[in-house]
Amino acid sequence: MIQIDFAKHCKNTAMLTNRPLKIEVLINSPGHHDQVRVRDPFLALQSLGVDCRIHEKPFRFNLCIRPHSLVVWQRPLPESWQRQIEHLQWLRERGCLLLTEWDDHPDLFPTQIRNRLVNQAMAPLRACHAIHSSSAALARELNQYNPLVLVLENATAAMPALDLNKHQTNELRLFLGNQNRNYEHRLIAPALLRWLKIDPQVKLVLVGDGELKDQMELEDITIEYHPLLNYSEYRRVLNSCQIALLPLHSNLANSCKTVIKWIEAAAESVAVIAGPELYGDVAQGINKAKTLALAEDLRDMIPLAQKLWRDLPERLSMVNAAHNLVEKQWVLSCSLTQRLNLYRALWQRRSLVDIRLMEAIGSQAPLLHQGPFCP
Repeated sequence: MIQIDFAKHCKNTAMLTNRPLKIEVLINSPGHHDQVRVRDPFLALQSLGVDCRIHEKPFRFNLCIRPHSLVVWQRPLPESWQRQIEHLQWLRERGCLLLTEWDDHPDLFPTQIRNRLVNQAMAPLRACHAIHSSSAALARELNQYNPLVLVLENATAAMPALDLNKHQTNELRLFLGNQNRNYEHRLIAPALLRWLKIDPQVKLVLVGDGELKDQMELEDITIEYHPLLNYSEYRRVLNSCQIALLPLHSNLANSCKTVIKWIEAAAESVAVIAGPELYGDVAQGINKAKTLALAEDLRDMIPLAQKLWRDLPERLSMVNAAHNLVEKQWVLSCSLTQRLNLYRALWQRRSLVDIRLMEAIGSQAPLLHQGPFCP
């Protein structure tokens, strides 16, 4: 997690301390994908006694947002720039700071949403006090829209005990459950099909990719298929496997993702074949122990998985090293104090943060001048 140098963004370091921190979280896109990014962290803060409330869409500001609150809005998609400005000014007049929670590069959104964002001048990212993001690489990209970007990295709330016993088997359950990775799945599919055809002891456990499921059925290959699962079911199915495939081709947008899929697999004692993008930074653990098999090319992924399946000692060592690293560095409870301190620092400087917002977009949003920020 990256602490923000507020002095870089504000004119002085004066702080307001007369109002306690209250947090209102708005979940704009409820579903399995919000668990790690939104629900788990703020539920954990609640357990520490932080005054934090979580609201799901549909919501009405006047019914769910208290004055003088830190508002974290997950992926808002307003109808227009003007509508976003209206939301922002409503909050400013009540002494609230607005953080836009945004955890993916805009280029990775569906075309319709990308076009909508462009047509409204990237309103959710520009017309807010700060962006609440998930990686340093993503923050660097989002800085073009907002000078203040917080980085709060993903982590796992659940950390089961290490389970090496499930690897003592002659039958492999091979997990493939990546969302919106159709390109990668198409590239690895031919080698995967060949493997499944020649080795009846390998069962593919596929989540969500209906096109790949249909391809398997056409080839008369029996797999275990699941539609998109809720988060607890996703973790349960992942836990039932020995090896997970995390293919991700190299480009700028993918480099802005987080390693949460590896974190979850490592927590569930599942060996990982990943790459070529993103995962190099976590490929070595404590004492340089290998924590995953990194594919330099997507075409290497299935051969690496076959090799790892045959090499039990290597797989057990990898699973142990990955589990150990995640337990020490990527469990949510380890970062909660730092997260809370960051929110408190931002809240104490709320007037200066609002001044910085007005300097950035005030000339493009006359409505923001109709009423002052009320800290």
